[in-house]
Amino acid sequence: MSDELPRTRTLLPPRPDAVGVPARRRNPVLSGIGVVVVIMVVVLTLAYASRRGGGDTPSGTENAGSSQSATTTGAPPSGALSGVPVGYAHTREGAQSAAANYSTAYGSSAMFKPASRRAVISALAAPTAKDGLLTRADGAFAAQNTLFGLDAEGNAPKGLTFVCRALPVGTKVAAYTPDSATVEVWGAGLIGLAGAGSTKPVTEAWTTTTMRLSWADGDWKLVDFSQKEGPTPVSGLQGASGAEEIAQAVRDFEELRYAR
Repeated sequence: MSDELPRTRTLLPPRPDAVGVPARRRNPVLSGIGVVVVIMVVVLTLAYASRRGGGDTPSGTENAGSSQSATTTGAPPSGALSGVPVGYAHTREGAQSAAANYSTAYGSSAMFKPASRRAVISALAAPTAKDGLLTRADGAFAAQNTLFGLDAEGNAPKGLTFVCRALPVGTKVAAYTPDSATVEVWGAGLIGLAGAGSTKPVTEAWTTTTMRLSWADGDWKLVDFSQKEGPTPVSGLQGASGAEEIAQAVRDFEELRYAR
């Protein structure tokens, strides 16, 4: 994939001593050398890439499936609530950043603990959607606790470590207006119990999460979401997607140069 294509950035908050946002460095050109390399590039970019200031203010509605992106980053998240980055630019790209970070927060181990689950939902949800999202999450994660042998507080059995992480690979804007956005987040998830004797070893799963956002109280907030499997690279755990489906995903889902 050409490095000349625009990329989505999920932006880090600026350092307290930073003045402005310095120009970011370009990543090496990525060719089709596998998902592991893509993820490693994202991780390495966190350490070595800088941020570039500026932003765009799109108007109107994007056509579904559009992969065009602004070439400037907009403002980074201005803060965090309960570990969830919040305070996004009122732009198309700001909505992409919010969707990627919110999918990461929702796919974290914090969601398996009742207290931290409520805090995460409160941080990312639109006021009108918060109660419904929390009720939905309570039911879903209580069932997952049982599946992985966690107690009611989300703690792993003695001697084992519970792992649950979401790893966004790219985003695609399906629809956008200044008041609402629908963003698809393609990524991998890691989940399982790590440690000797684990009967639920850490495994991977590839999904596309569709996140519906609204502009509320000066920020992008989650209204609803849905999830489907794939596109899935070659894996011993899931059936591989066809070559064209993977190629189309690479074209549609812009690489993340930044993560929270």
